[in-house]
Amino acid sequence: MSTIAVTWSRQFGLAHSPLFGDVDTGIPDGDHQVLLDGGFGTFALSTATDELWRASDPAAWAWSSDIPHHVTVTDTKVAVIRWDKPNEPRVYARPSVERSLDRFYEYLNEDRLRSNRSVVDHLLGYFRRIRSLSHAAGLPDDRVTEIFTAALAEHLAPDSYHQAPKAFGLADDAIDLLQRINRTGLAAANNEIALLAGGMLRLHPALAIRHAGGQLFQEAHFELLRASPDFDLFGLMGAPEVGKTTRGGTHFTPPALARSLVEQALSTIPDLGKRDQLILCDPSCGSGAFLHEALRALRRSQFDGKLILIGHDVSPPAIAMARFVLSLSLRDWSPKGGVELRLVVGDSLGALGMPKADVVVMNPPFIAFGAQTPEQREQLRQATDSTAARGDYSMAFVIKALDSLADGGVLGTLFPASLLSLKAASSWRERIANEGEIITLASIGDFGLFSHALVQVSCAVIRKKNGNDARAITAIVTENDPAATSSALRQLRKLGSQPPFLPIVEEGWSLFSVEPSTLGKRSTWRLPTPSSERVLRALNDLNLPVIENLFDVAQGIQTGLNDVLLLTEEEWRALPSKERGLFRLATMTDSIQNGKVAKPYRVFFPYSKDGSLFTSESNLADAVPTYYKTMLKPNRDRLSQRASIVRSKRTDWWGLMHSRSWAFDEVPRIITKFFGAEGGFVGDYDAQFVPVMGHVWTPKAPLHEVDDDGLPLAEILAGYVALFNSSLFIKLLGLYSPHVAGGQFDLSKRHVALVPVPDLRNLSTNPTIGRAIVEFGDLGRKVDIADATWVARTNQIVMGLYGADTLKGL
Repeated sequence: MSTIAVTWSRQFGLAHSPLFGDVDTGIPDGDHQVLLDGGFGTFALSTATDELWRASDPAAWAWSSDIPHHVTVTDTKVAVIRWDKPNEPRVYARPSVERSLDRFYEYLNEDRLRSNRSVVDHLLGYFRRIRSLSHAAGLPDDRVTEIFTAALAEHLAPDSYHQAPKAFGLADDAIDLLQRINRTGLAAANNEIALLAGGMLRLHPALAIRHAGGQLFQEAHFELLRASPDFDLFGLMGAPEVGKTTRGGTHFTPPALARSLVEQALSTIPDLGKRDQLILCDPSCGSGAFLHEALRALRRSQFDGKLILIGHDVSPPAIAMARFVLSLSLRDWSPKGGVELRLVVGDSLGALGMPKADVVVMNPPFIAFGAQTPEQREQLRQATDSTAARGDYSMAFVIKALDSLADGGVLGTLFPASLLSLKAASSWRERIANEGEIITLASIGDFGLFSHALVQVSCAVIRKKNGNDARAITAIVTENDPAATSSALRQLRKLGSQPPFLPIVEEGWSLFSVEPSTLGKRSTWRLPTPSSERVLRALNDLNLPVIENLFDVAQGIQTGLNDVLLLTEEEWRALPSKERGLFRLATMTDSIQNGKVAKPYRVFFPYSKDGSLFTSESNLADAVPTYYKTMLKPNRDRLSQRASIVRSKRTDWWGLMHSRSWAFDEVPRIITKFFGAEGGFVGDYDAQFVPVMGHVWTPKAPLHEVDDDGLPLAEILAGYVALFNSSLFIKLLGLYSPHVAGGQFDLSKRHVALVPVPDLRNLSTNPTIGRAIVEFGDLGRKVDIADATWVARTNQIVMGLYGADTLKGL
């Protein structure tokens, strides 16, 4: 590789790979490389003595490789050709480019194509034609992949592919299947793909498979997985009308991310170039994107031992595509120790199992619990030991892969970003922390490089613990911008295997170190960006009390059978008036809206401070005859079988599972939803309500009146209601508490206990801020999160209480 290619790849943070292979013909003199970014920064680079841009081939090379630009460097000149303008080279003096290399690369990044006729779309059209011809020949649709790869092999080596089909990774009968489709139709399709429309560019099939095959075959696999092929009147199949709206079980891995994840994983393997053997596995390999990038990364690492490459997938077409792509990759390069390629159709979480490996890299299927089959739910339960039985299916792959690693082995994986903070994944995170050492952790924007995703994506590199001291974690956070993600990944490559010494913060992305203990102390792994870390440090410096200093946070009562013991307001009013007194006002998930109790319930509450009101069933029947006859007696067996009733051998089968001692307190308090955000906190100043689904925040001694001149406790609590319902506080809460669906947070004591809050009782006596505390109390009694004026004024006071500098960047 030329010195220029080495220098530029290091300076720009790009991976390098040969543009051509040893089996390619007609290659001009010079060094020809692809400098790989994956977003907008990839380009082909030829170092030559000839002015290659004077021919049209460099543009065709770039187009065939799905790369925007080709750059030629001679002794005196640097020329750039964009494939959509093959006859408009831009030529610069080499010294001027070398004086401003970063500006030159910035120009390449910003110089966007003006055409959407990519080689991937071009070859997908060919795939559809092959599929139409196969349909017309009466061939089964599930064999179209083998026919397609055989057709591509014919383009690659028309005179020899049929003599050694296994060298191309073809199925034994693939060539026979290809021969069965209409030859005239195939010839027409071949002529169509040989040139870009209008004859502007010539297709180089080897370049397309080598450099664009990952995306091509993932797109083709996606089309195969749609409900059914849609053939028109003439037996032709058009582009799919369905949008690419899911990453469920469909594997679609951006090559840039696969490349970086593989590089980070391999960088943790000590003395990789000197190893005698390496076992690398992708247990959900799809069309082989990770395995293809692994081969290229191992070549860059100069690995020369024996390589065992394992890929599993439940989709036979995916395995057929992977075998084709990887077989061609091995024609380009294989280590001196040889390669054993094991590609198998099967379920890594089922009978096939997860093989032992030194390195596992994967993009497992993302399937939420509600969309899982009974078999998948059972696999998740078994893999996680029931600790995350309602989690995402990908969690099972991560645990099984971690278990399968050899000592000191490493896992590189993608997963839904929600698992960083989702409560249902807390035990899963704890298990990973116990069994593995997190090397890299990234949150890729809303979707980042995943242009077809509906979920935010995260990725991690995790080394199986081997007793060594844990190092700092390299953390990456990017916004929903492919360019930002690409920039972050380039910077990661520049750092190599070391975490950054100082945070790197740019527009749209940040890269920084996180101490393992930082994640270990929190119930969420949501990545603390440099700005949020600064907020946490600033809050710590304020020495504010935390919620557990000021409030006793307790869970609501538990009925154990809501459909019997909990009534709607209408059901309660239908009872005789003398029976209604044995019910208490209650709240459920849907009760609290906009800081108010909008939908109260009534819960049967047969208790006094001294205990149960009824010592016998006959006393109960006399006190509430209608309710007993219509609700309690018909459900006696169900009520008697509740866990706490059976465990405690209680005879009051009609009672609550847990009545809670706080239910008899008469002091003002705050009640909340179980999972809440803005509008999820209510002041219960007369202690009327008992949450069934929710929490009670009872003020501790520091908040009670200290003298006759102080504000009443109810007014202090009203101020806290305003604080807790503010959008700024909810953002602050997000640094401590795991989130659940709908952008809400778990308000359980263990999550909120350490959230710093100002002491409004103490501040109310301050001559400067006392008036604001009084106003805060008024705002807390008139919560309206839909009112921009209320929101703005509340946040203004919150900002004043914590300090504008403290919350800056929250």
